[in-house]
Amino acid sequence: MSMLSSSSAPVKVLVVDDSILMQKLMTQIIDSAPGFKVIGVAGSAEEGWDAIQELRPDVVTLDLELPGRHGLKLLARVLKQDPLPVLIVSAFGGPGADNTIQALELGAIDFIEKPDGTTHTLEGFMKHLVAALQRASASRRMFAARREDAPVRPAAMREASRAGGRTSLIAIGASTGGVPAVQVVMRDLAHLRIPIVVVQHMPPGYTAKFAARLAAATGLDVREAAEGDRLKPGMAVVAPGGPRHLEIEERRGELVCALREGPLVSGHSPSVDVMFHSVARSLGSHAVGVLLTGMGRDGAEGLLAMRKAGAETLIQSGETCVVNGMPKAAFEIGAVDRVVALDQIGAAVSHLIGERPNLRTA
Repeated sequence: MSMLSSSSAPVKVLVVDDSILMQKLMTQIIDSAPGFKVIGVAGSAEEGWDAIQELRPDVVTLDLELPGRHGLKLLARVLKQDPLPVLIVSAFGGPGADNTIQALELGAIDFIEKPDGTTHTLEGFMKHLVAALQRASASRRMFAARREDAPVRPAAMREASRAGGRTSLIAIGASTGGVPAVQVVMRDLAHLRIPIVVVQHMPPGYTAKFAARLAAATGLDVREAAEGDRLKPGMAVVAPGGPRHLEIEERRGELVCALREGPLVSGHSPSVDVMFHSVARSLGSHAVGVLLTGMGRDGAEGLLAMRKAGAETLIQSGETCVVNGMPKAAFEIGAVDRVVALDQIGAAVSHLIGERPNLRTA
């Protein structure tokens, strides 16, 4: 986590929200968080763009429901013309979830849900806002690189594949910045028609929308995983947000989804680690593991278990990650066969699958 020392200049935050109450609340919370300072507020997309140009914030918080021009248009303009981390402040679930997922696809760093007085308390909002700002701060290097059009170094490809035989499943884990990254990887893997399982850190109310948008983008049969779902070629499942972990089991020659309640693992539920460990147990060398952008270290231990079981393991290269936390953690413990730029992951996995042509699930 990118925590700032007291001697560092504070991270400058611009709040874009049409609610005076939310402006005041967020200013109070952000100014009381060590290392962060609100340098301005804006009540519309037009005011937001002008404030970004004038104040040069490090991070922007953005309410999508703005008067006049929609917040998505401001987001698209910022990311195209003046890239910087944008944190979406969203109404909980429901109709707003589609807009939030679209914002993440466009490149928003993350999102948090507004307090609603019941499920989402003020105390929870305060905690989640500060944590999300820390993730946004950690992503600033990525956005600086985008401004400079820094070249992405192609990852070296190791030609010799580990002996393993047939590949039956591709397992993907992601967190901060993962929504567009998962979409890129799955789009580039769709032609393989191999079952895919995804754990993307996301709260309840959003994962079903995420699955639907992945289906539209990839042409695959993508759904939110349900207990007992049988994985078939051309099918992908997304772990549902909430208290249950997703595990993949082999039952009578079929790959089946199992959802089990349990404590947080690596700070998350659903956890990438839990899913990867289950794939290692059930499939051994007949799987490929891919760990994408994200804060923290969820997925590192599970990816190591997959590698020890004989699976091929890939991580997204640091320079193409929004936050290089989870991939870096996996690399540091020796869980990784290949480090690959985001836009090359599909080709790298296809190369491996080409060496393993026989699918048990076919």
